[in-house]
Amino acid sequence: MSDNDPNNWTPADVSKVFDLEPHGSDVWVGESPAYPWGRIYGGLVIAQSLWAATQTVVPEHTVNSLHGYFILGGNLDEPVRYEVDRIRNGRSFTTRRVVARQSGGAIFTMSCSFQRHEDGIETQTAVFPGDAVSPDTVETRADGSGSDWFEHELPAGSPRSMIWTRFLGELGDDPRLHACAIAYLSDSNPMDAVAHTHPHKVPDGSQWDDVFMSASLDHAMWFHRPTNANDWLLIDMNGQGILRTRGLSTGHMFSADGTHIATIAQEGLIRELRR
Repeated sequence: MSDNDPNNWTPADVSKVFDLEPHGSDVWVGESPAYPWGRIYGGLVIAQSLWAATQTVVPEHTVNSLHGYFILGGNLDEPVRYEVDRIRNGRSFTTRRVVARQSGGAIFTMSCSFQRHEDGIETQTAVFPGDAVSPDTVETRADGSGSDWFEHELPAGSPRSMIWTRFLGELGDDPRLHACAIAYLSDSNPMDAVAHTHPHKVPDGSQWDDVFMSASLDHAMWFHRPTNANDWLLIDMNGQGILRTRGLSTGHMFSADGTHIATIAQEGLIRELRR
């Protein structure tokens, strides 16, 4: 990585993110784009794990939740092997477990659930944030993960991170791919919300690695409604505080019309470096 300033990063090419290659029974191999920070983006292994699991599920069942643990940082120089375990095939629900591996061992594990469509009531209590600006009124940029992106400026000291984002790779009409793409986007800012709860404040992006050592530990997501991941989506994350070296953030993903698309939770490690 030649430049530590995120504003100068070259966006990753996400056009082949979901081009997984089958390698035997219930095993797929995926490549990683050249992320400018020098390791695999966590959202990639979440999304590719989900896409591998989806290959083993009947099309009538769509993802309703996932729960994953980050074990090791992913190496950009080698592919990731996704091993899917068919835990349960039910009439209403399907359950899968995925282990993502590289030569150094497992880097990520995930359990995910899929449900057959059932008619029923539909309510929404999550409220679209009133301080969100329209994505049509701001200047956006492609960030290092390869998504289009805009970060809202929030009041100083606010334990929160809110962004507009959308997946830039062509996804076609398959709603299952769009679900995997919003899983990719869901790792965009949870750790930012954690960092905003730190009493020493968040430094400029170019100085982050000089002040903190941080890493995502686990990630959970609940899918409420289908959406087009190539359209603008708002992710509003709230930091729930830091206990010694672990912080938690929770939040919502909305479409631009205010529809509650998904709920996200992530715990992360954040250590202040000794000087």
